[in-house]
Amino acid sequence: MLERLRCGVIVTDRFKDWLGEWRAREGAANFGFVAELSYVRCVEGARAGQAWASVVWRPLVGIREHEIFVIGEVKVYLSRQTRTALRDRCVDVKDGVVTVI
Repeated sequence: MLERLRCGVIVTDRFKDWLGEWRAREGAANFGFVAELSYVRCVEGARAGQAWASVVWRPLVGIREHEIFVIGEVKVYLSRQTRTALRDRCVDVKDGVVTVI
């Protein structure tokens, strides 16, 4: 199944499950932090056409409430740039790697 977040980003059940497992593994060591999903797609230069997504821990300092989304049961920060880049795109996991379709 797919779920569309209020910002237009689409996530799969597989990604939600992976994110929950990731938090279960690493969450205890990162108290006071929030998961951050970031996405970069290079338009020009030596890496033009390449893209990658990552999930890391980020301090809550400076994050506004409207920038936090609940994916499955995990609170995730999505920056404005990431929300714009992923709008109407699907975030999934393939072989343990976050992918964007």
